[in-house]
Amino acid sequence: MYLAITLNLSRMGFPLLNFVFYLSIARTSLCASEGWFLHVTDFHWDSTYTSRDLSCNGVVNTHGVYGDYWCDSPYSLIDVTIKAMKNATLDKTVDFMLWTGDSVLHTGDEHLSLDNNVGILQNLTAHLQQTFPTMDVYATYGNHDYYPNGQYPPHNNEIYNRTLEHWRTWINDSTQEATFLKGAYYTLKTKYGIRILALNTNLYYTSDKVTTHMDDPADQFVWMKNILQQSRRDSEKVLITGHVPPGVAAEGGKTWFYQHFNIHMLHILHQYSDVIIGLHFGHEHADTFRMFYDHSGRPVMTMYIAPSVTPWRYKTSATTGPKHNPSFRLIKYDRITGRHLDLVQYYMDLPESNKHNRAIWNVAYIATRDMKIPDISPSSMDDFANRTKNPTSQEFQNHLKWRNANAEVMPCDALCHSLLFCNFMKLQERDFKVCLRDTQHYTATLAFGKRK
Repeated sequence: MYLAITLNLSRMGFPLLNFVFYLSIARTSLCASEGWFLHVTDFHWDSTYTSRDLSCNGVVNTHGVYGDYWCDSPYSLIDVTIKAMKNATLDKTVDFMLWTGDSVLHTGDEHLSLDNNVGILQNLTAHLQQTFPTMDVYATYGNHDYYPNGQYPPHNNEIYNRTLEHWRTWINDSTQEATFLKGAYYTLKTKYGIRILALNTNLYYTSDKVTTHMDDPADQFVWMKNILQQSRRDSEKVLITGHVPPGVAAEGGKTWFYQHFNIHMLHILHQYSDVIIGLHFGHEHADTFRMFYDHSGRPVMTMYIAPSVTPWRYKTSATTGPKHNPSFRLIKYDRITGRHLDLVQYYMDLPESNKHNRAIWNVAYIATRDMKIPDISPSSMDDFANRTKNPTSQEFQNHLKWRNANAEVMPCDALCHSLLFCNFMKLQERDFKVCLRDTQHYTATLAFGKRK
């Protein structure tokens, strides 16, 4: 392109100074097509930290100023995280933010109320609006945000109504209020023309006993399909965001969705993979991703799952979750095509921050640099995922570290490795189980080859 410009300008008699000037404009135009967006998820604010410790799964002997791995986020952690997000945007042109829910602490419904949950959402909304007064924010609910916990109804209710009052300045489109009031979902276009589909996937979550026997709660599936059809006709690119992700979770090898909802969602997503540029979700408190492939095995979409702000680790009678640090991320993208170009993952070193009484934030990784990929497009993420098939590979060891935001690398045996690898590659339980078998066989073959 630049050589053609040189020849044309020379024929037209332009001096070299003008050539340099025009080349500068071309470069500026190329840079202007690139922007960034923030993604933050799972604040889980526990205002009872240091008093009743309602969210804490273990005994907290010393309450760190910014929290504890056994507990949800105190206000001090919420505050320094939002400030760190602001600082991270100072040297970048950030166009919008995805906030994918779960603001309410992990505790029983007997300790919560409708007013309590709405109050937490209201306070976090106000904090983000004050810190980012001109930024577009596309917010979605998490399963803990509703009262009673997780029981999202497929119709209008008081929490939808009261939340809209606080999110109205962000949604800022009266045509989207009806779907939000009906099922807490909506669609908007960014100022550069990328369409956002903000979904309420909590309606499909296995903890929701209200929707279990329904085909299409709140008519979100049919609405979603209609929007994607129109986007295809209008040559739009679509970014999908929500809280509970479809596909199979590494922990337990089960879907978060009821099976019929997972199948329906995946069918729609595959059908419109030509217009979907990426999917961004939370809920898992871990840094991971899932790949979508077409019938020929070509990677066509990536779902990026962001780690949480809360450091809370789960604990059951059978297992205990790993330690993980508070996190947020920035994604670089092409404003015209929507192509995802890079990802910068930030984390706060919780023990060191508590020790020194100041928030210590670091970069866990930069995708293009540390994954050794040219961008974070589906083909690049597929390349990285395939390099993790060897459990001794540097790529897999890096994933183990990044997964918990540089807090703890848990011991990972052959089954653990297979669960994590198949989590990248398979979206339905039957395919996931076949992947587990094949991957463990592959790993055993590798080990046998080394022993020979």
